[in-house]
Amino acid sequence: MDMEKIKAFLSLSETESFTKSAEQLFISQPALSKQIQTLEQELNIPLFNRTKKATTLTMYGTYFRPYAAAIWENYAKALDHIKQITNSEEGNLYVGATHFIGVYLLSPHLAQFQQLFPNITMHATIDSSKTLLRKLEKYELELAFLSDYVAIDEERFQRLPWMKDELKVAVGANHPFAGRTSITEEELATDLFVTKEKYSSIYQFINSSRRHVVTEGKSLFIHDQEAIKQVISTGRGFALLSPKSVALEVAAGRIHLLDLEGYELKRNITIVREKNRHITPACKHLLELILKEQ
Repeated sequence: MDMEKIKAFLSLSETESFTKSAEQLFISQPALSKQIQTLEQELNIPLFNRTKKATTLTMYGTYFRPYAAAIWENYAKALDHIKQITNSEEGNLYVGATHFIGVYLLSPHLAQFQQLFPNITMHATIDSSKTLLRKLEKYELELAFLSDYVAIDEERFQRLPWMKDELKVAVGANHPFAGRTSITEEELATDLFVTKEKYSSIYQFINSSRRHVVTEGKSLFIHDQEAIKQVISTGRGFALLSPKSVALEVAAGRIHLLDLEGYELKRNITIVREKNRHITPACKHLLELILKEQ
């Protein structure tokens, strides 16, 4: 099967437009149409519904798409794997992490990796855990760095333990609690809780660990962790944050950390990869670099 036909099919299934896909693939519309027709003849099924208004996937095309995506991604990764072996570790490495992990935990390791392997092009995606898992499923990432409370398909993926992290109560330097070393959950329940949205994995983790804190009193939902730090640094409300994410603010005296009396909000940071997928040399080197520092 010609891989260019697979590429053409995937492009058309996304754009639903022969014009847009032809431009995207830098080929003529007749050439694109011929590729799709030939693929349909090889499979002996219609892949697209063609009307004047739209080009949409048929039932057959819908079922074929995930397999086509897997074929194309594996083909691309196989070429990259071979390139890494034959050209002195040249190639690409695709990894992903949630914002906290990517910014505060992973970035120093990526910088070190780039120094050791300058011929490897690193592609690091910082996004939500849901987006990262979708990219893993579509073979767009080799590794995803996630907290252990993020649910994964245990049959398809495996977790590699990396490091431990603990959340602390964070308040601004002018907050009434700032002069203390610890706080009770009952006291926190009377204050404003500044946190990410209810659908976020970190909110679900906090909610399941200390439900009283996040359900009593008022909450302010902010998508961005940096914005959360800015809000609490004014002295209004509290947040539950990792000390690693506020180290600079604590050192500057802008944010103060307290223990939550009687409780520990600990989480494990893990590396998620597909069980049966061949690991590239570049990925192997990154894992060795990261895991040896545990």
